[in-house]
Amino acid sequence: MIPASILPLAVTLCLTLVGGIGFIRAQKIGRRAALLINILCVGAMAAAIGSAILLGLSGSSSHTIASWGIVAFGTRIDIVSVTMLCLVAFLAWVILRYSLNYLRGEKRQGAFIGFMGLTLASVTGLVQSDNLIQLAFFWMLTSLLLHRLLLFYRDRAGAKRAQRKKFVIARIGDVALISAIVLTYVHFHTVTFGQLAQMNTSVPAGTPVGLITALFVIAAMMKSAQFPTHGWITEVMETPTPVSALLHAGIVNAGGFLIIRLADIMVLAPATMAVLAAVGLVTALFASAVMMTQTAEKTTLGWSTISQMGFMMVQCGLGLFALALLHIVAHSLYKAHAFLSSGSAIDRVRSHKKLGRQAPVTFGKAALAFGVAVVVCGGVGAAFGVEDKAPQAIALGLVLVVGLTQLMLSGLRETGGAMAAMWVGLLSLVMSSVYFGLHAGTEWLGSTVLPAAPMPDGAMWGLIGVLVIGFAGLSIVQVMLPKIATAPLMTKARVHLANGLYINVVFDRLAGTWSTRKTVAIAHADQSGEKS
Repeated sequence: MIPASILPLAVTLCLTLVGGIGFIRAQKIGRRAALLINILCVGAMAAAIGSAILLGLSGSSSHTIASWGIVAFGTRIDIVSVTMLCLVAFLAWVILRYSLNYLRGEKRQGAFIGFMGLTLASVTGLVQSDNLIQLAFFWMLTSLLLHRLLLFYRDRAGAKRAQRKKFVIARIGDVALISAIVLTYVHFHTVTFGQLAQMNTSVPAGTPVGLITALFVIAAMMKSAQFPTHGWITEVMETPTPVSALLHAGIVNAGGFLIIRLADIMVLAPATMAVLAAVGLVTALFASAVMMTQTAEKTTLGWSTISQMGFMMVQCGLGLFALALLHIVAHSLYKAHAFLSSGSAIDRVRSHKKLGRQAPVTFGKAALAFGVAVVVCGGVGAAFGVEDKAPQAIALGLVLVVGLTQLMLSGLRETGGAMAAMWVGLLSLVMSSVYFGLHAGTEWLGSTVLPAAPMPDGAMWGLIGVLVIGFAGLSIVQVMLPKIATAPLMTKARVHLANGLYINVVFDRLAGTWSTRKTVAIAHADQSGEKS
């Protein structure tokens, strides 16, 4: 009988072989090599799907492949790891296929595919890790491999600056992660996820749970571009487009994965979770406001990623771990597609402009859209038993109302507004059903692995209130933007928001990542050495 651990390892092996083929064909990927890469990608997806089937048949399990004292290498098969494994395997297939065409004719196409394959392989090693030490190894390896991709065009000053900034932030996160792991072993006497999950009811006396969870949160924040260390995300546009899509294959959202994996420990520190939710909320609202002022397609997508990562951390901080896992999957798929199709964005904008000027939004239309959104969400939510959900989940349902209101208004703006509104209303009904259905399904699947959301205390209730009011306020500003865009105060605010309130500049100065003179000289020296 084939050991259960073989299937997750096969995903990593297939993608590692993709990387090897890339380095063997360092200059150009031929047809045979491209065919072999596609076969390996399909093999990785098949192994990931096989892991999911195994989970359904046999339930959660963990397997130790080799061990040296507390250092062990093994695989964990549960709803969290298998979900991420399937996500990364699918995105690997899509991104690598895209990259083969995107970089055709590029002199270093093979090296790019090589680093891409190894990075994806490292991510799969991370998400199937059975213990903290193994996770930390792949956590840092993924970061180092990503840096090579960020520097694919080494003569670009912007790329070098982004890489340096990411390097500084990543090392801060690594120190926090290693410190947290050391403290975890000292006080819990284990680093295995299965054993740590059982500790939530019997924490050893004197264990500094607050400090340990705070260090894990810092590591997660550094990885997932939380305020104020978010700036590198918007600066990696100097790299090839597939790298931007790659970030969403378990890299930029690895911080959320870490918190979800350690959910049983995180719920023991309500103060840490409140801080995590607060930082995530600030990140989400700030990035959403900045995003509305951007004009470049990829920069807008970058700010959107920051906002979504903040929202993911809000979900983790509120204890909605199953919903956060669902958010990672949905956002990763959407944003990878958005980046890979960003080249056709200008054509879409031009075709939209040909439709003519949109009708203005009146108070009556806004009230109608909001009313329909409330009725749709309320009705669908009641059908799925929303009244039995945690208050945090209900609050996020109110954020969905805000989003559906925007969707309704987009229909009411169009020419022939009644017909458009009818279709958008039907789409809102479908979207609400999908949202609540997926939420219920994810909660059911994760009920044996992830803890239930804790009841909110005073601070958490305050955060929930700010969450709802903040997103409602942003929605109102977005609706009113065409009317108030020319107001003097709004004109000044847009200039500052377009520059991210200069927070990124301040971070550059403090971290010393603003200077590129030396690094560009080094890049030119490297290129001269290659030519010689």
